[in-house]
Amino acid sequence: MSVESSSEKKPALRPLPSVEMALLPNELRARRTKRLVVSGVVGAVVLGFAFVWLIRSVLPETWAWVEATFDPNDKAAALAMAPTDGTVTATADGGVEKEPSPEERLALERSRPNARYETLFGGVPSFRGALLNAGLEAEECNQIEQALQHIVDFRRCRPEHRLVVERDENGALKHFEYHPSATEFVEVSRGEDGLFRAEQIRIKVERDAVARAASVQTSIGDGLMEIGLPAGLAAFFTEAFEGRINFPIQARKGDVFRVIVDEERVDGEFLRYGRLHALEYDGQRTGNAQAFYYEAPNVPGQFYDDTGRAMQGGWLRTPLRYDRLSSRFNPRRFHPILKRMMPHLGIDYAASTGTPVWAAADGRVKFAGRKGPSGNLVTIRHTGGFESHYAHLHRIKGGIRPGTFVKQRELIGFVGSTGRSTGPHLHFGLKKYSRYIDPNTELNGPGIRMAARDLPAFKEVVAQRKTQLSSIADAPELIAGVDEPLVEQVDEIMD
Repeated sequence: MSVESSSEKKPALRPLPSVEMALLPNELRARRTKRLVVSGVVGAVVLGFAFVWLIRSVLPETWAWVEATFDPNDKAAALAMAPTDGTVTATADGGVEKEPSPEERLALERSRPNARYETLFGGVPSFRGALLNAGLEAEECNQIEQALQHIVDFRRCRPEHRLVVERDENGALKHFEYHPSATEFVEVSRGEDGLFRAEQIRIKVERDAVARAASVQTSIGDGLMEIGLPAGLAAFFTEAFEGRINFPIQARKGDVFRVIVDEERVDGEFLRYGRLHALEYDGQRTGNAQAFYYEAPNVPGQFYDDTGRAMQGGWLRTPLRYDRLSSRFNPRRFHPILKRMMPHLGIDYAASTGTPVWAAADGRVKFAGRKGPSGNLVTIRHTGGFESHYAHLHRIKGGIRPGTFVKQRELIGFVGSTGRSTGPHLHFGLKKYSRYIDPNTELNGPGIRMAARDLPAFKEVVAQRKTQLSSIADAPELIAGVDEPLVEQVDEIMD
């Protein structure tokens, strides 16, 4: 008796048709890429063999040098051909010689007897780190730091400062120098008792007073650069004549200025421009104005007119040395970005970040800190119902806090771009009885007259300076009647 299985039979699989189906786009791209890679490899191999054949048949001497250089048993040649910071050169006998890198060259100098070498402080965070990088041992670092601890403020070291190390015939440290500037350095020498002692050395600076003159075309700063002087000296004109001339309003194209300034040199090499001795401005709307710097005994130096009266009164019209005036006081200014009326209740002075900002007059600090769009702000309350505001500071000087009394020209902070600002500048605002006013039209009065005992010596100096100013050979002449305002970039929106 036969028994049938209850399981169902699976249908037989049908063979696929023998028609080749089209590839998908991504499959086509993959196939093309594969073909290109294979073709590239094959081509490179063929070109390599062709290049080797060419070298061996056409330039047999070069091929012999290559075989010798890359001999697997020649470790020296292999190391010489390896990547290195130094320079690799061929020797006369066909070998290869590696020149030392700057670091290796410094190490070689340190190891020689009676070595004297120089290096930079660098970007290390500590004075000790710079000493270690200069090749000093730990004990030598201790001796140098101990000798310098009462002379050098290690917190003020900069990457560009120079270090000089000198060793004796036995390789022991004999002499060390720290050069923070071109005009002074500190030397540490080992005495006969083996102890190191430090001495501060000041380098003699040669000073020659030079007199220059130029005409104003776009700004005083541009005129200064045309005669080889730094544009930053323009701030001294504003500072000296702030009680007499309002440059943003009164200066005109064709005005003439003259300066007497110290040119400083060290060992005959130009170092910088130093003290300004005299300034003269001859303008169509300003008339002729002169200012003479003088430092009487026991009296801080400042600019005076030729009668001995101080040029600065009870207020500083500009509480910093700025590069340019970027925006004036304008209670009805239409803001070009916000597209609405937005008064500019102060003056913006564009200057480099870190430029010192001074108190415009004696007073007591009312506010010092962060305040919305003003960024870092200092507000000072003065007599007569005045308040001065200094906004967008990079930082506020330590110790400036509410209740602190400050003197005129006392440092209160540094130019920055904090708060709502598009670039480094000082926004200087002034209030009188709680109402904003234009600082340019309000500030400054007559300065204090010099003490009678100092006048005779002052008069002699003024006579000399006037002769120098009037004898500048190539001084341009003032052209009267032009009355063309300067083309300055003002009303630039910086806040």
